[in-house]
Amino acid sequence: MESAESFREIVTANERVVVDYFADWCGPCKQQTPILEELAGTVDAPVLGVDTDEHAGLAAEASVRSIPTVAIYRDGEEVERFVGVTGADEIRAALA
Repeated sequence: MESAESFREIVTANERVVVDYFADWCGPCKQQTPILEELAGTVDAPVLGVDTDEHAGLAAEASVRSIPTVAIYRDGEEVERFVGVTGADEIRAALA
């Protein structure tokens, strides 16, 4: 994720988007990463990573209070949120 501007462009330009709010120092986030990498190759939706240390403003706008947080956006609006390590099947079901 390069900037808040590119984040907003991707979220509004796509019907569905998966957003992973994470930090490099977060142990559970490191468990979530391979799940999302596998998911990215199997769903028709962009999977974005937002480093909450680098993009604290985006995390604050989204009211992220714990990481990892995976948010599902549909037509530019958040429609579902998972806090903690979440399986690919749960995320895939939320995209359906």
